[in-house]
Parts: sequence; C-alpha cells; structure tokens
Amino acid sequence: MAPSSEHRSSFTSVSHTSDDEKETFADEKASSPHVDKPSPSLPTAVDPVPVDSDVTYPEGGRDAWLVVLGAWCGLTASLGIYNTAGVFEVVISKVILPEESPSTLGWIFSIYAFVVWICGVQVGPTFDAMGPRALTIAGTVCTLSGIFLLSVSKEYYQIVLSFSILVGIGSSLLITPSMGCVAHWFMERRGLASGIAFIGGGFGGVLFPLMIQSLLPQVGWGWSIRILGFVLLVLCAISVAFCQSRVPPRKGAATTWRQTLPDPRIFMDGSGAMAATSAGVLLTDLAYFIPITYAPSYYIDRQRLSHEDAFTGSAAFAYQLLAILNAASCVGRYVAGDMGDRFGRYNTMIVSLFLCTVSVLCFWLVDILVPNLDNDALLIVFVLLFGFVSGSNVSLTPICLGQLCETQEYGRYYATCYTVVAFGVLVSLPIAGGLLDVVDASGKKKYWGTALFAGLSYVAAFLCFVWVRIKVKGWNWRTKW
Repeated sequence: MAPSSEHRSSFTSVSHTSDDEKETFADEKASSPHVDKPSPSLPTAVDPVPVDSDVTYPEGGRDAWLVVLGAWCGLTASLGIYNTAGVFEVVISKVILPEESPSTLGWIFSIYAFVVWICGVQVGPTFDAMGPRALTIAGTVCTLSGIFLLSVSKEYYQIVLSFSILVGIGSSLLITPSMGCVAHWFMERRGLASGIAFIGGGFGGVLFPLMIQSLLPQVGWGWSIRILGFVLLVLCAISVAFCQSRVPPRKGAATTWRQTLPDPRIFMDGSGAMAATSAGVLLTDLAYFIPITYAPSYYIDRQRLSHEDAFTGSAAFAYQLLAILNAASCVGRYVAGDMGDRFGRYNTMIVSLFLCTVSVLCFWLVDILVPNLDNDALLIVFVLLFGFVSGSNVSLTPICLGQLCETQEYGRYYATCYTVVAFGVLVSLPIAGGLLDVVDASGKKKYWGTALFAGLSYVAAFLCFVWVRIKVKGWNWRTKW
C-alpha cells in the first residue's frame, strides 16, 4: 500500500550513498588533509547538521518499483521532450521560421532549458515541504497546454510562449519530483533505481522523434504535435498516480519551502568542492544540449537537403539519428547508474565525461572537417558513443551533487547548483547558433565551431570533476567515491 500523505518530503534523499560506503563529502572532515572546516554558523558538506540515522529504505518491493515506474513515465514526458528538441529545431528552422538566424532560433531552446532548470530551484524545495502530487498535476497541465498551443503556433513569440515557457515549466514540475521520489525508496540500490527511471528520458527521445517523423508526411506538423500531446497525457497520468514520497523532512511538518531556497554561502564551504561541482554540472549541461539539438539539422546540411525535404523520406535518417542517440543513452543511463553504485559516482562521471570529450572532438569534429566522406560511419560512431556515455550527464550529476551534503540538505544544494546551471544553458544554444552564423562555410563545415565549443566545454567539465575527486579523496583512484 502506498504511503499516506503525512509521509511527505525530502527530495533531499538523493544525497547519500549506502551505509556500507558512507563516503559522502561529510566524512572527509576527519580523513582528508585538504578540507578546511568552514564557519560553524552554516550547515555545509563539511560541517553537516546531524540527521536522523533511523530512516530506513525499502530497497525494492511493489510500492518502491511502482514509484520507479511513475518516475520513469514522468521523466519520459519531460526529459523525453528535452531530448527531442532536435526534431523541433529542424521543423522550426527549416519550415516554420526559415527566415530566422540560427542564433535567434537558439533562444527558443535555450530559454526552454533555462526554464526547466531555474524552475527546479523552486520546485525542489516545494517538493521537500509538500511532496510530489500537486507538483506533478501542475506539471501535467502546463506540459499539455504548451504542447497543444505549440501545434497551432506560427510566429516566433508564440513558439517561445508555448514551448519555451509553458512546456519548460511543465517539464521542470515533472522532472524534479520524479528524481526525488526514487531516492525516498532506495539507498544501496539508488544508482540502479535512478538509472532505470532516467531511461525514461532516453526512451522518450527514441519514441517521440520516430513518431513525429512517421506522422509529419501524413498529417502535418499540427496534428503530429497533438498526437504527441495525447501520448504525454497517458504518461503524465501514470506519473501522478504512482509518484510517492516517504522520508520526512528535517523539521517534519514544520518544514517550509523557504528553508531549502538557494544559499550562495554553500559555495563557501572551505573546500571549493561545491563550487567546482556546480561549474562542472553547468559545463556538462551546456555541452550536452548542443549535439541533441543540432544532430538532425547537421545531417540535413551534411547531405545538402533543401528545406522542402525536411518533411520527406530523404530526411528520415536525420530523425533516426536522434532516436539512435537516445536509444544508446537509455543503455548508458542504466550502465552509469550501476557502475556508479559499484565504483563510485564521481569516478564514473569522470570516465563518462572523458569519453564524451573523445566522441565530440575525435568523431563529430573529424566528420565535419573531412571533406567528401562517402559514408556515414564516423557520424554513426559519434552518435552511438556520445549517446551511450552522455547518459550519465543527466542521471549521475544529481547523485554526485548529493554526495556533498546530508540528505535533508539536498533540496538547498540542488537549488543552489541548478540556479547557476540554468544561466549557463540559457546562453548555450545562442552561442552555438552564433558560431553557425559567423563561420564562413556551407554544408556540414559550418558546424566546426559549434562542435569545438561543445568539445572544449566537456574538457572543462572533466577537469572540474577531476579536481573535486582529487581534493576530496586524493590521488588513489581505487577509492570508491
């Protein structure tokens, strides 16, 4: 039987590893010579407020796995749209608003990403205090309203209001409770359970592009999006029904959303670990959004297809590339979650970011720069490798962040980090689109600046996570963290 409504709370539970590990950053105040203790006036990663150690986690069972199902559906309906942005970009740029520049169109998708993450700043603390039900219902209403309005939008401002704002708010209201609920039911198997739930985002990124691609030639843009809306309705209904929280907040019923608002003092924890992790997450999200947005358009320009061909069978592989990327991401999210539990979340994230860098700089950039390639082998290798290793970009970053704080403090840490991340993704696609504008080339070669920007962002993210790992655990890479 699902828990009663009194068991509200804490999105925060994403934070701990298992009792066997006890390898949160808090432990390092006793073991690491590199960590300086900050002012005792603020609860931080290195000077945490004591928590109730009696909280237990089911680690499975019917109710726990139904929560994972609800989270999976919620993430399919939210991150699935996030991962389908490339399809929207193709149709909007090639058909609906072909006269607009890439940098101008980039704002549509960067505002969407910004709204998704900046709203999480409020959604996370509200989840901490109130639980998921009201949030997922509100997310359902916003998402469906935005999608159905997008189906009739013809002007730039209409697309921004319907997709960037309404769908963005709806996605945020679904993502945060879905991530938080799973952590209320799992501790030792949290990485695995979260990885399974996050597969939903990849599954949506496979299903939605293929569905839209098959519907576009038959019913057109408007009805393709409306049919998508009906699919989202079913997914959201399941999410509302099954997403439940169970770990009480630190102050029980007295907890309010104001007590988990962003706090910049968290960055001044005496170690720099939170600041560097937040910078790494920002750069990771900034880089991740570029390939999933531009992959279909890149293929169309690579093949030198006309705008009129964007709806035809000639462009079918462009949409299929995005589906392939997201299918590989489904596997990657599961593997990253399992590997994170086995070898440590930061360790796994570092390896994933290194491979993301390799995929972008050694495969996508090379495919762009090598002229007259007769086949798509390099591009397909890039899509498969990037899809697989970038799965951790979404599924592991919140869990890594949670290792820096106590469970009941996670709402504040998450909100603080993603306030910074939101402003990073806001400029990501306008910068990428601006690089497309300024590069004096045509076809696929105009993408070299955009690919280089994404690759270098991954390099910087990799260095941030490596620095935190060394700062906290030293140079012994056998240590699980």
